Amino acid sequence: MRLRTFSAAALLAAAATIPLAGVAFAQDRDCADFATQADAQAALQPGDPERLDADDDGQACETHEYAAVASTADDSATSQVTATPVGGVEAGGGPSDVLPIALGALAAGGVGAVAARRVVASRRS
Repeated sequence: MRLRTFSAAALLAAAATIPLAGVAFAQDRDCADFATQADAQAALQPGDPERLDADDDGQACETHEYAAVASTADDSATSQVTATPVGGVEAGGGPSDVLPIALGALAAGGVGAVAARRVVASRRS
């Protein structure tokens, strides 16, 4: 009985995390997400998880054509921000879709309550 209860709780907990699987890949950026090649180069990480370096030569987005940056006479008046953040966490706003997280937490709590109730009931028998 305990093995069956544990197996059911583990299966339900695993199923409750499936809606959260896409959250890990939410910050995948492409070359078009950067204003300049220098911004893309600064974001290039070891192992290139975002696939910014197509030919593995250490240069990010070298074949992407970026728009020409207009220069001004007074460089101190220009903004220091070179790329606008995109996305919830990257922009500082937190996750953009809280519903899957809330449903996963609710399901995990339900699984825990059912498992605890069954353990108590099996001890009384």
